[in-house]
Amino acid sequence: QQQQQERRAGAAPMPMVFMCAGCRRPVGDTSSWVFNDEEGGCILLRSVAASVAVDPERKVSKLPGECGCMVETLYCSGCSRTLGSIYRCTPMHLDYKRDLYCFNIDSIE
Repeated sequence: QQQQQERRAGAAPMPMVFMCAGCRRPVGDTSSWVFNDEEGGCILLRSVAASVAVDPERKVSKLPGECGCMVETLYCSGCSRTLGSIYRCTPMHLDYKRDLYCFNIDSIE
């Protein structure tokens, strides 16, 4: 039993799951975490769960400092809550966000 506890202690931590704040469906986890943007109030992930729907209509971002960004809106397929956006076209200073899933921290738990 002590050997099992030692193996568990040395094992990589389990991923933390992010859930929709509306219906608590899983939307992603820390295994695809890229970073959090504290200033923008979001976390960025490389991939998402099947419960995240992407609106294929591209829109121009209206957020301050994001002039020229084309985004697609992320929704929860369970409750239709808006979760954030995925950046498809960005100016050079925001290239680090391109093709990443950006979840608003107020829309997830």
